[in-house]
Amino acid sequence: MRKIVYFVVFCCLFFLIGCREEPVSELAEATALPLIVATDTAVPTSTNTAEPTETATLTSTPTATAVPTETNTPTLEPTEMPTETPTAELTATATKAPATATTVPPAPVSAPPPAPAPAGPNLLANPGFEAGDDGSWVHHPFHTLSFYTADNSPQFVHSGQRSIQGVFQIWQRVPNVTVGTTYRAGGWYKVWSSTQPDRNVSINPADVYGRICLTTNGDDPSSTQYTVCSGWVRPLDVWQYISVDGVATNNIVTVSLQVTVNNDNGALYTETMWDDISFGTAPSAATPTPAPVAAANPVRPNPIPFSATALRDSMNSVRSNIEQAGGLLDRLYNGESQTCGEYQGYYDNAIRSATYSGVPDDWAGLYNEYLFAVENFLATNKDVDALCDGGGGSISELNYGAARSGVNDSLNRLIPALEAANAKLGG
Repeated sequence: MRKIVYFVVFCCLFFLIGCREEPVSELAEATALPLIVATDTAVPTSTNTAEPTETATLTSTPTATAVPTETNTPTLEPTEMPTETPTAELTATATKAPATATTVPPAPVSAPPPAPAPAGPNLLANPGFEAGDDGSWVHHPFHTLSFYTADNSPQFVHSGQRSIQGVFQIWQRVPNVTVGTTYRAGGWYKVWSSTQPDRNVSINPADVYGRICLTTNGDDPSSTQYTVCSGWVRPLDVWQYISVDGVATNNIVTVSLQVTVNNDNGALYTETMWDDISFGTAPSAATPTPAPVAAANPVRPNPIPFSATALRDSMNSVRSNIEQAGGLLDRLYNGESQTCGEYQGYYDNAIRSATYSGVPDDWAGLYNEYLFAVENFLATNKDVDALCDGGGGSISELNYGAARSGVNDSLNRLIPALEAANAKLGG
């Protein structure tokens, strides 16, 4: 009986345990189903939050931006290349600029050694311009005299406290000289001409020349029949002593300082200066300069042996004469007949201009241009010169037109030839 009871109890317990396990598994299955559903419904939810989720993905793009970061390397290379290239170019420019500046003008060099100064006392008044404009030196009314001082421009003063700024022409008459005696005029001349404001060096200078002349009969320097001159000189940034000898034909001799300028190079600054001018008897070793004969008309000279430097100087002189004659021609045409004598002086100077023999082939073309300039000027201006010979008068429009065209044509041929001559001589 007791065994039967135990068996029944055991069966009941087994039944009860079996019944409780089934709901658990069913609950587990039921629980799993909602979890699956919840997971399925989470998809739309996650879709809604896709932007934040993708924001996280974008946040991770710094890792992706490593690719652009790597591409920065080629980006930097082009950046560095332009930076280096201009730097190299600027450095090259900086090193070349001074070389260009110093090679354009003739480099300052020591001036040629001066000829001996006049013997005996200096017969000029105010020879060093220490007294300023005291009336000793005469100048054209349309010019004014200016001076440099050792305080303000020491490089422009040769000695003492002052020098004079060069103008077209200034002169001084010296009385009580002895007829037939050879006298010497000399002085120091300097040029500064530049496109830059540094007054110690000339860069791209203008064609600026100076010379000293003696008029042996005491007239104004325009009376060139009695005027002898030194050669034209162009001492850039150095002082140069120049001189000329002449035989007195009167008891008065005129000393003149002359400057001519052509600024084809476009120099912004041009200054010339004279200092320590002297006049006295020439040293005994000097060769007397024959006095011109008043009655003799100027004639074309016989040829002299060729010299490249002498030809270049002759071209400069002829150019200056023609330019000055052209300016006077305009004034004569406008009724200023008192300039006839000065105009004739330049005309006669052209007649006396040098001719040369033995001209080498490489200079023949330039020499021919020089001859053309002289002969063309003389031919086209002869009627005006004849009018002045007859005492002056009104220049006809026809004669003026021919003469002015002759001046222009001569200069148009001469100036390029002169530039070529300077280039062949190295400055």
